[in-house]
Amino acid sequence: MFVIKTLLQGSALAVGVVLAAPVFAAHAVPFNTTFTATGPTTMTQSGLHIPCNSSFVLVTDGSGDVTVTQATFSGGSPMCNVITASGLPWPVSLNSTTAAVIHNVTVRSPLGTCSGNVDATINNSNSQIFLDGRFGTCAVTGYLSVTPQFKVVD
Repeated sequence: MFVIKTLLQGSALAVGVVLAAPVFAAHAVPFNTTFTATGPTTMTQSGLHIPCNSSFVLVTDGSGDVTVTQATFSGGSPMCNVITASGLPWPVSLNSTTAAVIHNVTVRSPLGTCSGNVDATINNSNSQIFLDGRFGTCAVTGYLSVTPQFKVVD
């Protein structure tokens, strides 16, 4: 009986340790910080390439979750000045230390509205984000430099 009781206690302890182990997900650091991501981007809509200077405000919370709270477009093409972002904030899923998805991206231009998710690649050593993806009927590419230093860790 003692052996069975010891085995059961040991099994219960092992299960408890496994269940109590924290799950480490990718998150951005530093926490509770506002970042600015700026750089040249090109949006393609209805076959028209629209080069812009883009600026995004990213905010991390106390857990390292990221949201995009502002997005502005200027310069480059005259059309940039009339492109507007809507539906902010846009939540960001950090899939790994180098891959992210920006959700619910919506932009309006004279050619119409594009909505969807945009893939992003993160370069931690250079504090850069590379956008490259389709969202709705649009596509976007571009390199953004992030200040202050932005990093995604496990």
